Amino acid sequence: MRQCIFITQSEFESKHWYGAFPDCIVLTKEPNRIAASTVIWILAGTPNWLNIVQKYTQQRIPVIVMTNNLEIDELRAALQAGARGYVEALASKVIIEQVLETICSDAIWIPGQLLSNLVGALSKTNFNYSHDCNLDVLTKRERQVVDIVVTGATNKQAAESLNITERTIKEHMGSIFNKLKVRDRIQLMLVVKGN
Repeated sequence: MRQCIFITQSEFESKHWYGAFPDCIVLTKEPNRIAASTVIWILAGTPNWLNIVQKYTQQRIPVIVMTNNLEIDELRAALQAGARGYVEALASKVIIEQVLETICSDAIWIPGQLLSNLVGALSKTNFNYSHDCNLDVLTKRERQVVDIVVTGATNKQAAESLNITERTIKEHMGSIFNKLKVRDRIQLMLVVKGN
């Protein structure tokens, strides 16, 4: 089991951290020693937070950046420093557990509202990305879903556009990811734009 260490500012912590991980450690500075199975959660704005992110990611320790205010520039800085996730500091217990599960599956966690902004911004960018995939393996409906989500639409927006449920969109997305061998929406967008 992974040990979660939260590095935060003085007097700032959430009961949800303890709810998700009852034996987590909450500190206001870097720990002296950590095990290889540790996951570091650090609050953006904590002194030297970006340097701490870089330090631990260079040691192959997963780092998740927490924030009091979701910002695209802060997200970009966190990802460039090597963070595997970016989440609201006061997120619910369920979200915090999902973040850990996601990053332990070698994926990146980005809040939905920022993800759609990021995908939308990237969808207007031309770039080369090589990934061996064949969009012809998708069903007609899956292709419709892809065409909508690569514009930056959320699952809810895609569901409304296609007049189906959000749950159905999620099922289609899972199938699309499997068929195209992609991990997430950003990689999907790169694959589609690269073809």
